[in-house]
Amino acid sequence: MAAHNPTPKRHDEAVERLTNLSFALQGAANSGGSPDRSAAWIRRHVAGYGDKSGEAFAKSLARDIATLQRAGVPIVHSGGEDGARYRLDASSYQLPPVEFSPEEAMVLGIAGGMGTTGGLSDFSLSGWTKIAASGASRNLSGAPVYTAVNDITRLAPEVITSVLAAVRNRLRITFSYRANPAAEPVRRVMDPWGVVNRDSHIYIVGFDVDRGAPRVFRALRVSDIKRSHHPAEHTVPTETLQVLVERALQRGEKVDARLIIPVGKAQELMDAGEKQPDGTVMLRNVDKDWLVRTAAGYAPEVQVVEPGGVRQEVISLLQLSSVLKPSSFVTVIGGAITCQQQGQL
Repeated sequence: MAAHNPTPKRHDEAVERLTNLSFALQGAANSGGSPDRSAAWIRRHVAGYGDKSGEAFAKSLARDIATLQRAGVPIVHSGGEDGARYRLDASSYQLPPVEFSPEEAMVLGIAGGMGTTGGLSDFSLSGWTKIAASGASRNLSGAPVYTAVNDITRLAPEVITSVLAAVRNRLRITFSYRANPAAEPVRRVMDPWGVVNRDSHIYIVGFDVDRGAPRVFRALRVSDIKRSHHPAEHTVPTETLQVLVERALQRGEKVDARLIIPVGKAQELMDAGEKQPDGTVMLRNVDKDWLVRTAAGYAPEVQVVEPGGVRQEVISLLQLSSVLKPSSFVTVIGGAITCQQQGQL
């Protein structure tokens, strides 16, 4: 049975033609030269008109001009030696100005930096620049077309807004930080410098007052941010924030590892790896200490298959945790980890 390929609907063609015509007239109005465009020019240069006969073109153009005028597009129609001419009255058709708050500008910048450097990321950054320059109003209430699962979609907005407000006002902040999902939160004191996106992971960068040095924190593990009334004392970054993040991530031994991750669990580990045909997840060139701490935080659901050294370090970390928390204990049977609370046998 032959595949059925439906032809585009006529109203879809009309919408595309109207859009092309509107953009062509707007481009002419902003070109710096004559804003007028003849019917003959439109037929030759605007997609959607060139394949029509003379009579069909005239009727289609007249209908499209009337449709745009009813929609509020101020198109002026005049006669000339070479026939009808059309122009868009730019003075009556200006988009309202838009101003982004510092928080919104940062979020747009982060969104533009999603993924790797170059390619679509560069186009995204360029696109946001054009949006701000053109004064286009924003309306994000429509249905989502694409939903990513990463720090940007999982991060609580108040984390970013609190940090950026502190940077803008040069205030010191305190916050709770978990080095891994299983760790107890520890309060940290920071003079914040900014927020950096790297490979869809968001990092808060600043001067750690207690450590007396620049530090980088994964934003997903930050909570309960409090802005201090004390001004920040270290407001000038020692290096670019991107360099500080790169250096922090390069510390430590790198390993390749294969994990068993149940569906819907340990999204942080899933994001860092690639699903294999056998159902396991392969992580390549990741920081070993991060992997051990994170895998332990998701035990026993997550299992490290290989390398054996990493699996043993996860087990050792869990056993140490059970010693520090007398109400729980860890057993290992056939390489599988079992974590239990006393009284739950």
